[in-house]
Amino acid sequence: MKKGDLMLARFRKMTENLNKPTVLTQSSGSIAFGARISLLAPHVPASDPPVEGKNGLLLGGRISSNDIIRSQVLIDGCSLVGMPDLKPVESSTFVITSADYCNREGEPLKYNQEFLLALSSSLDKKPLYIRYDPNPIPGLCSLFPLYLSEHFVSNTRWRVLPIQSPTITRFELEGKPITVNEDVVVNHCATNVNLGINVGCWAMGFYGKICAPIMKTCLDVYGRELPNNVWQIYTPIAN
Repeated sequence: MKKGDLMLARFRKMTENLNKPTVLTQSSGSIAFGARISLLAPHVPASDPPVEGKNGLLLGGRISSNDIIRSQVLIDGCSLVGMPDLKPVESSTFVITSADYCNREGEPLKYNQEFLLALSSSLDKKPLYIRYDPNPIPGLCSLFPLYLSEHFVSNTRWRVLPIQSPTITRFELEGKPITVNEDVVVNHCATNVNLGINVGCWAMGFYGKICAPIMKTCLDVYGRELPNNVWQIYTPIAN
């Protein structure tokens, strides 16, 4: 097989693995441990340059041109990016799992409760968790600070915070169940910085342009999170 044919075969296999449609957990309102979800940034531009009325990026795994040579599935070390395709697929489907070694499947996830986000397709092998290292080796993550890790450590722990409101404080909402498809803030437990989208940083991927995530708490003059710090735990609403 010629070198070009081999690369094409790898690309087709990667496409089959990453873009396989998935079914997210349906919910009547709240979200629970064990649910299959996607992370949606609903208020950021979905294209570069921005197009009016076209918003929303899903957080998903990415295989780089270097990674594809050794693997056509997402593996330890693969980065995460913002993807404009909002259809749930294997690369953007995650499972909420417990961070305290307890089996909490079916229990509602609450504000300020620590949890892990594991890639759904990795659970039948060795789970891959979303991880952020605050002081990575220069060049390790390049533009993309988030990556998938098979190691369950403090840097893989996350929590959800409510959007700041003038009528109710975050302290009052602590311990309340989280509602799906509502604006929230995703916070990294080890560093206390928020997950966001770097709307000015786009790169070219195998399937078009992708946007880089950013780990930074972005606030306006009133101390409220900016749109690129706002997420939704996306699942279909059951009828």
